[in-house]
Amino acid sequence: AQGLRAGPFYPAVYRRPPAMAVPLNNITVGSLKIPVPTYDRSAVRPGIVHLGVGGFHRAHQAYYTDAILSRGGDDLQWGICGVGLTQFDAAMRDTMQKQDNMYTLVSRGATTEAMVIGSHCEYLYAPDQPEEVLQRLSSPNTKVVTLTITEKGYCLDLDTGALDKGLEAVQKDLATLKEGGSKLLTAPGFLVGAALRRRAEKAAGLAILSCDNVQGNGEKTESAVLEMAELAGGEELKKYVHESFTFPNSMVDRITPATTQAVKDLVKADFGIEDLWPVAGEDFLQWVIEDKFPSGRPAWDQVLGGTCMFVEDVMPYELMKLRLLNGSHQAIGYTGVMAGYRLVHDAMADPLLLKFITAYMDCTTGAVPGPPGID
Repeated sequence: AQGLRAGPFYPAVYRRPPAMAVPLNNITVGSLKIPVPTYDRSAVRPGIVHLGVGGFHRAHQAYYTDAILSRGGDDLQWGICGVGLTQFDAAMRDTMQKQDNMYTLVSRGATTEAMVIGSHCEYLYAPDQPEEVLQRLSSPNTKVVTLTITEKGYCLDLDTGALDKGLEAVQKDLATLKEGGSKLLTAPGFLVGAALRRRAEKAAGLAILSCDNVQGNGEKTESAVLEMAELAGGEELKKYVHESFTFPNSMVDRITPATTQAVKDLVKADFGIEDLWPVAGEDFLQWVIEDKFPSGRPAWDQVLGGTCMFVEDVMPYELMKLRLLNGSHQAIGYTGVMAGYRLVHDAMADPLLLKFITAYMDCTTGAVPGPPGID
């Protein structure tokens, strides 16, 4: 919400005294008192490559995938290879290495619960391992690439929607691709580099699934990759990408604030884990995905209570979120601050503001086309 903080959900300071805790790794995970991976992590194979391993990915897509891996059998093919694209991702690389690619996920609602997520079976740091990243993207075992790289990460001109060819990173990637090199910098660059190799190796099709909170995220990803492909390899490469890659749109939802020391202290005091980088999120989550996967996909819709849906058209669900959820959040923020509140739950406890927000949502519902499967 604009201008308000969700206080009880995510305290700035955790006041319980620190407790004895153990570091999180393969040796200690079996002794923890919270749910941990029950599947054989050594048998997991990376079928998904994720670009941009941040808090939201770890609380959302990796959570769904951990549930998939828990089913065992053929689902063990859907492990995640995480990729850090920027220099800032060195800290995540170090954390994942020290914790054997595991972390604590805290879900907060009426109660606070925690579990260990183990769906990442590999982490690659692109600034130092560009060749390894390309090899993983080009592997025949890789069937899905997911992304959470923020809107800027797609290297699009926000005014025109076209690839921003003035960006230095884009220019360097185009030169690298034309030279056949691997020292790439951008997500579109790596995806086009993978296309060149997959075409040469006659690999199967690939789904590129953006999970950023951007309307038409699949279409925007496709635009960037197709233009990069044309500039790097001409019409033939562009045609290959168009025919062999799919770019499903998706709608994602889970409030996931940045990890603070308070979250680390909570995980240590309440659950006995010395986690270098846990992640916390609300207990509500949702994922709606356009069902366009040329080489198969995880059955995310069959886990976590059916909170994921595969649909033909994501747009009605996006409009529902933008107009009802995001719009009401803004309305709470603006009116709550003007009424003197600083916390969301305090604002919503005001009968007048509650009446206003309810009326706003009732009015806005008429502008939302009824999404299938939603009451």
